Amino acid sequence: MSHALNVQLMSEDGEDIDVKQEDVVYEDIEYIEEYSLDEPTAYDGAIPTNEETNVYVTKIETIDRAVDMLQSSVWSRQPPERTSTMGRKLAHPRSVPIGLAKSAKSFVECLSLFLDADVIAMITDYTNEQIKIEQPNYARERDANLTDETEIKALLGVLFIAGTVRDGRENIEYLFDSKTGTGLEAVYLTMSSLRYHFLIRNVRFDDPAATLDEIEGDKLAPIRAIYERIVSNCQKYVRPGRFLMLDEQTVQFKGKCDFRQFLTNVPGRAGFKFHLLADCETSYVSNLEMCVPDNRNPYNLSYVPNDVAMRLTEPIQGKQKTVILGPTFTSPELIKKLYDSRTMVIGEVKKSYPDIPKAFISNKGRPEHSTLAAYHDAVTLVSYVTKRKDLMLLMSSFTDADPAESKESDENEKEAQLLQLVELYNRTKNTIHSIQQMCTMYDVVRSSRRWPMVVFFNLMNLSAINAWCIYQLNNPDESKISRRDFLVNMSLELLRPQARRRLDNKTIARALKQRIATFLGVSREEYETVPVFDNRPDSRGRCYLCSRSRNKSTRMSCHNCGKFTCNAHCAHLCRTCYMEDGTEEQ
Repeated sequence: MSHALNVQLMSEDGEDIDVKQEDVVYEDIEYIEEYSLDEPTAYDGAIPTNEETNVYVTKIETIDRAVDMLQSSVWSRQPPERTSTMGRKLAHPRSVPIGLAKSAKSFVECLSLFLDADVIAMITDYTNEQIKIEQPNYARERDANLTDETEIKALLGVLFIAGTVRDGRENIEYLFDSKTGTGLEAVYLTMSSLRYHFLIRNVRFDDPAATLDEIEGDKLAPIRAIYERIVSNCQKYVRPGRFLMLDEQTVQFKGKCDFRQFLTNVPGRAGFKFHLLADCETSYVSNLEMCVPDNRNPYNLSYVPNDVAMRLTEPIQGKQKTVILGPTFTSPELIKKLYDSRTMVIGEVKKSYPDIPKAFISNKGRPEHSTLAAYHDAVTLVSYVTKRKDLMLLMSSFTDADPAESKESDENEKEAQLLQLVELYNRTKNTIHSIQQMCTMYDVVRSSRRWPMVVFFNLMNLSAINAWCIYQLNNPDESKISRRDFLVNMSLELLRPQARRRLDNKTIARALKQRIATFLGVSREEYETVPVFDNRPDSRGRCYLCSRSRNKSTRMSCHNCGKFTCNAHCAHLCRTCYMEDGTEEQ
């Protein structure tokens, strides 16, 4: 596009003198100071301010005339005629759970929509294959037992509850410490520290026996199956609302990886890049894609912003949604493509973007909250002066007005529509940034040099956010639950089945069993069966209720079950009371 503004000046000899746009200096909104000549010239519409310096000022009566003079050959001050009904009669203005998500009421049910049974089963099978490889390295068989789905869910529960106390990068041993008081009771009652470290070392997301050719054929192969399953679940369980945000999410990683990227806004300066499409109202992640440049076919995708945006918005194209774009993705070409597919766009562009009229990037003489608009086909360019006298440039195809009504609308209504557009963008532009903050606040990540683990940790964070959104949508009558309370309750539901199974273990200490029973709310009669022996009046045995350290031996035994009890754990009844109690029981 051409931005050159050529003004023809006539010298005394009648020769034309070209005055280019870069020679123009903006002093005021009413006046534009122009080219300075060595000799005085006569120019129609110019007022000489000083005869010695021969400086000429062209008077601009209104800002519209200044824009008309400075606009490029592409942009126009007159909006184009639109005959479509974009933006009207929207069928689904709000986010709504669909399919199995409509019946998900509890905390774990909401999470299991994304980390579903297939995901847990794949992790369990691949982890068991890795454990079988590691078993010869252990002398005792019990130190390398195979795992199952219940224990894998408990492992995820430990990671989630560690994130709620912001223990992501700290030593996990603090959570398993039951003596100094720094541990979480729900954690060390569910599994031991040794078992946790064993599982976290051996957890796998693909077949450990996969050949090297399979791994080299796809850089994302070690987690491809689970990654695609979770992305598919995110797409099919919620119908997003009217406004969605598309932008980048970054994840820190310092280990070795072929597609690790240099990222300027990450503390470690290196990591992974995700592209997220999220609902602006609920922060539900509707679609996501991991950036894996220079991958092998058929996974070698183009990560040009236009191509990424078209791929991620494919599930919502044709449904009259509005996509909010970050500065990385906004371009007139993308806006036109999405407009042709009945999808509206609002995006911010930088001042350095090419083909922007210079009047739109100057705020001199412009009051606060003032707007300028230019049009090109379906794209509207808006220049807005913020409260701090900064400029905001927006490109949009969004409109709420009826085409027939917009022709008759006056300038005040057009100004109000532009201000509403700016307000809408300011209200929704931080959606992805908020999701990034939520992931950082209660992060499940552990310090790891294995990149598949880091990718899975981020998928866990996003799945937990989506589960929280679905829980709020399915329980509108309840008071709004905070995300931390949701994560704590969800983690406890994941831990309890494994803790109940551990309660049946006969090798753990009795004091630990009592604490597990208290954690689960289980009475002693439900988990401890008392065997019945014949009465042994003349024999001696150890009291079964005393601890092993006391080792109290006694000759007394229970009349009903025959087990030995010491004086501290038995009561004396006379024959009358014993017979009365026995009669009442009968």
